[in-house]
Amino acid sequence: MKPMHPARFTLMASLALAGFVIAGPAARVAHAQPRLLTLSLIATDAQGRPVTDLAPADLQLTDQSKPLPLLTFRNDALRPPPAPLAPREFTNRPAPALTRIRVVLFDVLNLNTEMRQSKIDQIVKVLEPQEKSESIYCYVLNLRGELVPVRALPSTASSAAAPAPEQWTRGIRPLLERAVGPVAAIVPVEVRAQSTRVERTFAALEILAGRLAPLPGRKDILWITFGVPSSLLTPDGQPFDCFPNLRKVASKLADAGAVVDPLNQLASSGDTTNLATLEEFAAVTGGRVYQGADVERDLPTALESGQSLYRLQYAPPAESWDGKLHKLHLATTRKGVTLQTRQSYLAEKPAPLPAEKDRALALLQQPLDRGAIALRVTTTPGVQPHALHLSISVDPQDLLLTQQDDKTIAQFTFYFAAYLSAGKPQDNDKLQTYDAIPVNLSLTAPQRDKVLRDGLRLGNDLTVPDAATRLRVVILDRASGATASVTIPLV
Repeated sequence: MKPMHPARFTLMASLALAGFVIAGPAARVAHAQPRLLTLSLIATDAQGRPVTDLAPADLQLTDQSKPLPLLTFRNDALRPPPAPLAPREFTNRPAPALTRIRVVLFDVLNLNTEMRQSKIDQIVKVLEPQEKSESIYCYVLNLRGELVPVRALPSTASSAAAPAPEQWTRGIRPLLERAVGPVAAIVPVEVRAQSTRVERTFAALEILAGRLAPLPGRKDILWITFGVPSSLLTPDGQPFDCFPNLRKVASKLADAGAVVDPLNQLASSGDTTNLATLEEFAAVTGGRVYQGADVERDLPTALESGQSLYRLQYAPPAESWDGKLHKLHLATTRKGVTLQTRQSYLAEKPAPLPAEKDRALALLQQPLDRGAIALRVTTTPGVQPHALHLSISVDPQDLLLTQQDDKTIAQFTFYFAAYLSAGKPQDNDKLQTYDAIPVNLSLTAPQRDKVLRDGLRLGNDLTVPDAATRLRVVILDRASGATASVTIPLV
């Protein structure tokens, strides 16, 4: 990865604040980088209405019964919708298709033959009239345990940035029926064993976790299913506990920002092992189990949930990552308010973090942009020949701001790359990189308030090769480890 000429980095006039240290060698992070756990939170009142005015002081968090402070608190319910993109402006938070993702997962593998057609009819009845279906995606887990898209999640930066189809669900019936296949089909021999169905169900959910991980915002998986058993008998008659594998899959979904809302299609809760599985997925990811086998009633409710959405982060103690299941409890001092969030997480021991430069290279090679930090970039011709000026807007509420004495500290690094062909981002020989640019901010209280109100806007000039087809901007928050990127087409 050969760096090109150094980029010329400037502050925009709106952020000419004293106390900034821009570029130069990366400053020492004020504190060791914590490993953060992110919680999404839905709050409702006694009548089930959204509660949108919670404050950090209203909440009390315990991990394994130990009180811990919140490091970040974000009220996404009050976050204004993103402004329309101006000409030559690009973002990693395209709206509305990726603002809040709902994935309807129709689990035919774990549904009896008699119910398939009626459930198709109910799904169609709910989704077909949806006026705002841009953020709704749909998959079928078919009889072979394959994840078949009805409307697939975006797989590349260009497909994520493409305009979302309006009311695509008007034509959902033939798409759904094609994905399901013959409703009276017999389950193939190779998946008739319970253990195989459990294995393929978990594998499908893990695939969804991987596809959802790069995408921004809240992601709900509305899982229409009978569920799978929480324990099995092995061929030699020995009991096998499915919960350890279940929790690993659920943790991957939670780490991807996905919430699993099972719509249990069993008419009663008689099969307690299947219900236990669904309840555990909901507990680990922060979802809700819908009981009663009524898709027509429950799916609209699940689609509309999450209007009072908060995002919280805290740092479990470094020694608590012990590979065990940890119990979480989030309570509120507000009377009559109900909270829905994760109740547990698997505290797997962290793998050693790769070097910052290696992490940046991996991001530059990803097919999809990452959206943990909101970025908007506007391009205009630069002053010098073959130069392009990038006006970069960063949402500071997505950064981990730390306190050092009376100053607020933010420390992050920008990476830039030009792609010299229309090939895949991972083609290293077609990737030209620039020098990394660290940004180290030390803000007084008024400056911090201004940044949180107006955002961070920075400017950067790049010399662009004639053969370049697109650019990518990557940001890495050195305090939290959060990363994000945005891709800019040039042709």
